[in-house]
This record gives sequence, C-alpha cells and structure tokens, in this order.
Amino acid sequence: MKLDTDLMLKQYEANLQHYKNLAELVQYELAKKIKGIKTHTISHRIKDFNSLNDKARRKKIENPFQEIHDIIGVRVVCLFLSDLEEIGNLIRNEFDVFEEDDKINDSELNLFGYMSLHLKAKIKKTVESHYGEEIKEIPFEIQVRTIAQDAWASISHYLDYKKKSVIPDQLKRDFHALSGLFYVADTHFSILRQEESNSFFGNPKTFK
Repeated sequence: MKLDTDLMLKQYEANLQHYKNLAELVQYELAKKIKGIKTHTISHRIKDFNSLNDKARRKKIENPFQEIHDIIGVRVVCLFLSDLEEIGNLIRNEFDVFEEDDKINDSELNLFGYMSLHLKAKIKKTVESHYGEEIKEIPFEIQVRTIAQDAWASISHYLDYKKKSVIPDQLKRDFHALSGLFYVADTHFSILRQEESNSFFGNPKTFK
C-alpha cells in the first residue's frame, strides 16, 4: 500500500500537541524519579514530519503511527556506566516498557560506538494525567547512555561513521582505536568512582 503523504501530515499535525504534552510529562517524571542519581542532561525531541515520512517509506511501513515507536524520544545522559542499570530499573518501574534494545551489553565487543540502552514504553494506565487519556496510547522511546557514549555517538554521527562500510580502509584502525579510548575512559571513570566510595566508607578516620 502506498503511503498517503497528505493524510499522514494531517494526522501528524493533529497529534502534535499530544506529542509535546507527552514528551514534557515523560521528561518531568524521569527527572523526578532519577533525582537521586547524578545526571548530565535529560532532554526530549519530537521526530519532525519529514524524518517520520522518510523512515516510513524507507522501511515500507504502512501504519507509521502504530508501528513507529520513537516519534517521541527522551534521552538520559548520566555520568557513570554503573548508573545505567539503576536508571533502567527506575524506568521499568515508572513506565509500561514493552520493548528493550540493550546496545551496551549486546553490541559488538570490538566497537564502542552507539552504545546505549533503548526502552520503548507507554504511560501506565493507572497514572493520572491532566493531559487526557489519549496520551496513554502513544508510545515513546527512552535512551539511556553515559557522557562518553553520548559524545562518541554525536561525533561519529557528524562524521557519518555510523555504518562501518563507509569508513575508508586506512582509517578503520584509527576508528576502532578511538572507540576503545572512549570505552576505557567510561569504564575507568566507574572504577575511580568505586575506589573513591570504598576509600570513603572504608576509612574510619572519615567519621569523627
């Protein structure tokens, strides 16, 4: 079936205020629940119509508003790898998560790029919302990643290196080496944090 662009645009525009309301609500609830964990940023975006239309055509999706679940995207950027699991659990408790894509533990072992935890969810039916019941039927995606993962994703996206096939052969070694440096930095920040915590709680002189 051929997509009717005009009809799709009308539906997108009719839903746009719901998308904005839901994005703000999800970001607010996340900030409230995660306040005990140090984060760098919590942000949201709404996929513009041209991107939505392009994705639907590229993937031959007949019902984009039912089948595309990342029209609304919320991103949590935290400081440490060790916080990712805790934030993921908070999201699972707060929202109705129906699909997960763990690009951190399930990604290729030799490539750091685009590592993040993606959770597709909806607002729980039991949640009271002054925005109306309609927004509870709209799915959204939450991405959770560290600062290092976010930096690598942003830089490699800018360089158009998301697909390894576009990397010239002579640069692939450098690309993997840089990827490894980001990974080492991420893991060692967590190690340093743990060591600092152990030192603080393990030293009786700390408490007087």
